[in-house]
Amino acid sequence: MYRIPQNVSSELKINKALYLMDLGILMGLLLFTFVMSNVIHSSLLMYFYIFMLILAGLLIIRPATNPKKRIYEAVYFAIRRRKNTYTAIDYVVDEEEEEQEEQGGSIR
Repeated sequence: MYRIPQNVSSELKINKALYLMDLGILMGLLLFTFVMSNVIHSSLLMYFYIFMLILAGLLIIRPATNPKKRIYEAVYFAIRRRKNTYTAIDYVVDEEEEEQEEQGGSIR
């Protein structure tokens, strides 16, 4: 009997904390840093390297509020979103909370 894989779109893990996509982002940022280092004034070059190192670390971390997405994905979605479109956020109320609100009592 053959086993059917449940998760087909899994990420390729390089080590405990680094994935292949993270490595690609880091390499792209490293390339960008070396290209831009020719444009940056020599007295500011060390600060630029430190800034890019911090930026690289911040972009690949996973926030606690959404552990399946990284910061660079959240930034991409924020830039790409349609600003003229209204998106409602649904608020789901439990039946117990609804009954207590109707009675005028506090929830907890």
